[in-house]
Amino acid sequence: MQEIEALLGRQAVDALDMEALEMSVRQQALQLAARAVEQRLNADTSDNAGPSLPCSCGGEARYAGRRSKHFHSALGSLHLQRAYYHCPSCGGGFCPRDRSLGLENSSLSPAVTRMVGTVGALVSFQEGSTLLQELAGVAVDAKQVERTAEDLGAEIADDERQDTQPAHDHLPLPATLYLGIDGTGIPLRAEELQGLVGFVPAGFASLSNLWQAPLPDYGLPALSDTFLGQSLGYYTSAIIGAVLCGGVFILIGRALTRNADKNEEK
Repeated sequence: MQEIEALLGRQAVDALDMEALEMSVRQQALQLAARAVEQRLNADTSDNAGPSLPCSCGGEARYAGRRSKHFHSALGSLHLQRAYYHCPSCGGGFCPRDRSLGLENSSLSPAVTRMVGTVGALVSFQEGSTLLQELAGVAVDAKQVERTAEDLGAEIADDERQDTQPAHDHLPLPATLYLGIDGTGIPLRAEELQGLVGFVPAGFASLSNLWQAPLPDYGLPALSDTFLGQSLGYYTSAIIGAVLCGGVFILIGRALTRNADKNEEK
């Protein structure tokens, strides 16, 4: 409270820099909480579980005293003392407390690791480092953001490979899988398309009166509003279109044949 009173001073409230006051009070509150957590963890020496512990290599790791390390937490920097065990068989070592607190092989607490994973997935590593400092007051450089985000990605990929199973694991998977896409056309009347289709240049629009379809909207004039009339109109339009196309191809074929005969006579 004395520190806060010193920040407030005796000046009028309206003259206070509220943003500076907020940030300073938050920083001091976090430092106070960090020291309380640090003292509580360092006072507990129960992680010294005896003269030796089994190592992951199969050997016996022996107690080698307490080792200190700095960790980045959501409260700020923590200086922790932990029991350290060294294995003469493999030359490695470990701290049981690091495993229990989720701090093994990392200098970031679980909360900060989650923050780093979030910013690493949304923005660049440099921007993520800046956001962590500005929003959470956690100083993590861009390189460490990159390493942590990549390690998290690798862990997620390994977890998905191990846990993802085929829906029918009792059936053998086929050698080839096929993906099919189907589509359909929905006929729309001309008045329904007004305002929905794209822009038509005025020059093209002026040519619309040069040709009038014999069956507008694919419907028979007398029965255009009935299902029967629309159905007959579709079939009739298809037949007329096929006949016209066939006639055009016949005329083109005859013209080409006639030109070929003339060339042979020459």
